[in-house]
Amino acid sequence: MLSVEEARQQMLDTIPVLPTEKLGILDCAGYVLAEALHATENIPPFDNSAMDGFALRSADVQQASKENPVALSVVETIAAGYEPEKHVSSRQTSRIMTGAMMPNGADAVVMQEMTELIGDEVKIFESVEKNENVRFTGESVQQGDCVMSPGKVLRPPEISMLASLNCAEVTVHQKPTVAIVSTGDELTPIGQPLTPGKIRDSNRYGIYAQVQSAGGIPVDMGIAPDDEVETEHIFREALTKADALITSGGVSVGEHDVVKNVLTKLGKMNFWRVAMKPGKPQVYGFIDGKPIFGLPGNPVSSLVVFELFVRPALLKMAGHTDLLRPTFKAVLATDVTNRDGRVNYMRAILTKQNGEFIAKTTGPQGSGILHSLVLANGLITIPAGATLHVGETVEAQFLH
Repeated sequence: MLSVEEARQQMLDTIPVLPTEKLGILDCAGYVLAEALHATENIPPFDNSAMDGFALRSADVQQASKENPVALSVVETIAAGYEPEKHVSSRQTSRIMTGAMMPNGADAVVMQEMTELIGDEVKIFESVEKNENVRFTGESVQQGDCVMSPGKVLRPPEISMLASLNCAEVTVHQKPTVAIVSTGDELTPIGQPLTPGKIRDSNRYGIYAQVQSAGGIPVDMGIAPDDEVETEHIFREALTKADALITSGGVSVGEHDVVKNVLTKLGKMNFWRVAMKPGKPQVYGFIDGKPIFGLPGNPVSSLVVFELFVRPALLKMAGHTDLLRPTFKAVLATDVTNRDGRVNYMRAILTKQNGEFIAKTTGPQGSGILHSLVLANGLITIPAGATLHVGETVEAQFLH
């Protein structure tokens, strides 16, 4: 049986990165850039004022103070978006607005709050250094600079930069479309009454949300019954609509677990079990070149396996290079025991106190106790066979 690290590495080594596409600037937020972007012009394109005030020669106001103001004649007012018309000579100044082009002759700006305008003359109440309050040509980006490299996630700051670069569309990696199927005769969808022996299908909805959170595009394929012919039909249809397939349930060794037979018939599965708790029974493989993730039926197991395996796989498909959540050390607030021969990912509440993270489990850790995951904001890793006490440290990660 593979360890978590072995199984995940095997998966990430074989997961394909999706092809690229061109998207407009208003449609590419959250996508991963697939090309290098170079500046075709300077940003900003000209020297400009960093604030409302007066553009002047710094040498003229070196002795200026509230007690000894310096009076300068105002030769013009420069609004943002307009080119200056006057040259600033000694003992002269131009009133200037934030972002407006600096006039020739001026080398600094005094903020408006430190002045008093009286007609065509202004009193300056403080000195400024040369270049103070001036934003220079190419200060942010110079023409020819590589501004963004492939693999960059396009967040709002990157979208603004695209506009600054006059870039209306970019080449990005496609986001994966992911078909989601719950399996089992015992499942009842939302809105229908529960009959004896039935349970709610919670996994499909939770996985749908997880796919969205990971940046994928979920496709709901409903519930597949415990019938091989019908399950095969649903799986085949799902794979015509998506880049990957996620199933939940039917991957253990139960007599009526038909998923294993169907997946084996349709493709090649790389592994069926991983040495972890919750989530030992799980499937990873390929059908017609498309990744297949078979998750356990227990709701906690399903969600945890997605977090540790499927999430990084979907990120890689979308072109991401930072695939795993950061881990850190947390101090236990309660004793914990893992009597199993598998590593245990316990649900925990992680808080920061006095500069260190404190971990407290959310109570009973059964793989069917979904509320234990609702209460949690993270997972803590308990090694196989370990008993750890209050004050000892464990590896932890946030779930969000």
